[in-house]
Parts: sequence; structure tokens; C-alpha cells
Amino acid sequence: MNRLIVESYTNSTINTILDDISKKYKIDTSKEQLDEDIPISEIKFKYRTYSEVVKMLYKSAGVVNAI
Repeated sequence: MNRLIVESYTNSTINTILDDISKKYKIDTSKEQLDEDIPISEIKFKYRTYSEVVKMLYKSAGVVNAI
């Protein structure tokens, strides 16, 4: 069963957000970590699957073809 993620972040980075989700939701986020971390000014996840969260993060940071 996929757990839905409900979180919001302000002035964070993609890798920090993924680390937090990893701890809270017991998900392995190591494959989605970026070599060069990218800042995110604000993002909210309202009942999103993990794959939706990753897509939203990458899109908001302008990461192309990461998935």
C-alpha cells in the first residue's frame, strides 16, 4: 500500500526534503537524491504518493529528465 504524503516545506532543498520524507514515511529516497542540491523556496504536498512528490520537487526545481 502506498502511503500518502502530507507535508509542507519552506526555504529548504530537494535533498533535505527527501531526507525528511525518508525518515517520516520510511521510504528509501537514495535514488532520487541529487548530486548538486537545489533550493526550494516553498512546496506543499497534500495527500500525494511518493512518485508524485518526486515529480513535483523536480519540476519546481527545473530538473529535466530526472525521472
